[in-house]
Amino acid sequence: MSDPVVIFDHVFKKFSRGEQHTSLRDFIPAMAARLMPWGKKKSDPLTLAGEEFWAVKDVSFELKKGQSLGIIGPNGSGKSTTLKLLSGILRPDQGRYSVKGRLSALIEVGAGFHPDLTGRENVFLNGCILGMSRKEVAAKFNEIVEFAGVQEFIDTPVKRYSSGMAVRLGFAVAAHIDPDVLLVDEVLAVGDMEFRQRCHARMERMRKNGVTMILVSHNLNEVRNLCENTIMLFKGEVLETGPTQKVLEKYYNTIAGRIKGEQDRESAKYRMANADSPVVLHGAHFLDDQGQPAETLMTGRPMTLRIKYEAKQRVERPVFRVELMWATDDFLAATFNTAHDGYDLGPIEGVGHLDLCVSELLVEPNVFAMRVSVGDSEGHVWDRIPRVRFVIAEEKPIPGVFSLPHGWAQPTVVDEEPAQPAADNGSAAKGASAAQGAAA
Repeated sequence: MSDPVVIFDHVFKKFSRGEQHTSLRDFIPAMAARLMPWGKKKSDPLTLAGEEFWAVKDVSFELKKGQSLGIIGPNGSGKSTTLKLLSGILRPDQGRYSVKGRLSALIEVGAGFHPDLTGRENVFLNGCILGMSRKEVAAKFNEIVEFAGVQEFIDTPVKRYSSGMAVRLGFAVAAHIDPDVLLVDEVLAVGDMEFRQRCHARMERMRKNGVTMILVSHNLNEVRNLCENTIMLFKGEVLETGPTQKVLEKYYNTIAGRIKGEQDRESAKYRMANADSPVVLHGAHFLDDQGQPAETLMTGRPMTLRIKYEAKQRVERPVFRVELMWATDDFLAATFNTAHDGYDLGPIEGVGHLDLCVSELLVEPNVFAMRVSVGDSEGHVWDRIPRVRFVIAEEKPIPGVFSLPHGWAQPTVVDEEPAQPAADNGSAAKGASAAQGAAA
């Protein structure tokens, strides 16, 4: 058995919500008070004082060469702090950690880049910071720039780059130093779809080549595809650890419980705000394939979104619209519209409900949201529910972002004699003449 490459052993790290000295006027009196005998406090590193809180609390894991670990959890759960501890940006209050070999960390957008230097200068600077020699950077320079796709801007100062361009260049440098350990935070979400696919392929190749990898991401499909094991953090503590699929199921269940309480509060707020609309939406909820209310739905199974409304007067031909969003990125995935779908509700009046029925869920397991609105055919919106979140968990494997209903068929092969080309008159005459000559 090989020795661990990464060790994170019972690590604690706390921060304070309160006192932050952002000016010299505040900083000098605070430091003077601490230097006085009465200002010095001996505190237990495992005890919280005042406005302190645990960013990371008793977190442990080990990784051997070539293993990959995902770290997931809601915002503020300690994911990025864990990576900053491993990379040496922060020091723990208690516990120990170690990383063997060359470490490459992509933790913040453009980390290590100087805004006034050009992309070319920053590639050499960042490469040296990450442990490469100038000769190594020069040898890989063209490959780095091509991967980042910033060839025409490579001699432009980085402060003129968009955040996506800075991320592409930063990842390209980090991925080409041939690290032993790669740390990646949720920075690839800034890149476009094509670049994210390129990064995914690069990380998969690095993992197969024996690079030890730790990935922090809200993209659960990316974690599922790249990481063998995963840790779920919540308020700095480990809620679940183990094989990725097992941890993702725990994450889905935890998020589903939080979703229900939030949606009850949100729907009550918007019911009050839109009380004067001709049609008011009183809520929307999901039904599973058994017709039972659910916040977690399964891939490969049917789903129903039940929309409850009240028409305070007779309304002719209202239009209901539903948008499916990737909740983590707030990215529009699909749209359902009664008018575009050719579904004529006719007039509505009083209290009722409308069902949107999806015959088979064929999208990646993740956290999603539906935006629901009602209006008229002219595009006026009378009422809306901005977000109805739900979780899709895996039952039927969906290898990509989505799947399409499909089948396979093998055409029947018919054996036919190939048609013989007809000889033209000239050829026939030549053939006859040749035959006569041979006979003579």
